Amino acid sequence: MSQSLQEIKTYYDNHITGKLKGFVEGNLRIECAWQTIEKWMPKNPQRILEVGCGIGDICWRMTRRWPESEVVGLDISSKSLQIAQQLFSSPRLSFVEGTLGESVVTGKFDLIVLMDVYEHIAVADRPTLHQTLREVRSDQGRIILSFPTPRHLALLRQHQPDQIQPVDENVNVATILALAEDTDTQILLYQEVDVWHEGDYAHAVLGKRDGWVTATNSFSANSRGIKRRIRQLLLDKTQPLIPPRSQRLALVHERLGSEAYPNRNNI
Repeated sequence: MSQSLQEIKTYYDNHITGKLKGFVEGNLRIECAWQTIEKWMPKNPQRILEVGCGIGDICWRMTRRWPESEVVGLDISSKSLQIAQQLFSSPRLSFVEGTLGESVVTGKFDLIVLMDVYEHIAVADRPTLHQTLREVRSDQGRIILSFPTPRHLALLRQHQPDQIQPVDENVNVATILALAEDTDTQILLYQEVDVWHEGDYAHAVLGKRDGWVTATNSFSANSRGIKRRIRQLLLDKTQPLIPPRSQRLALVHERLGSEAYPNRNNI
């Protein structure tokens, strides 16, 4: 492992509390991306891979949403994966340490998710990542990405430089076009979304279309509609995918101890 990669690994090992906060308290950025995953997920996926899975909460959610699927979470942070195993381990959910370019995962996947991950891949490392994505994507598989827009990263660099990670590259339409070409896919979606500011994040979906399929009712891109749905998702106590905050907090306390994430919102 190169020194730079070790530094990156250490950075993510040291940011566990923020990941636990996102799981317990909810995160608007994550929920916006989840709406895109729900809409563009291939039908009846057999295998799902999340690259940069962190503490594994989205992997866990996907096993609940698609109970017949096998889900694999990949991350370079050993501490994050240790937490993931403690919180979410199950027969259909496994976690692997390493980078995708190291060939640490095998087989084909019907969905590959990179949620706020691609911007943290150095430009020099992208060709290796692209080649591996091409190899592990199934014929009908899709790659779904979420990432900050260049204008959002510019805002952070100017006003909140502490929020910039060791690698934080700009990702734009040209970047996604290159990714599609290298992975032998087509761009099925490229859309800027409003999370905290207008156009601060973007979602992209790569895959292939065969033939013509009759269009169904489209998902509203209206920001108010998205945020209303997210609030319902987080607050509805009958929602099977996301238990209420009290249950999420109880799970963390039960499996990690109360000191891992104290019961307060201002961490």
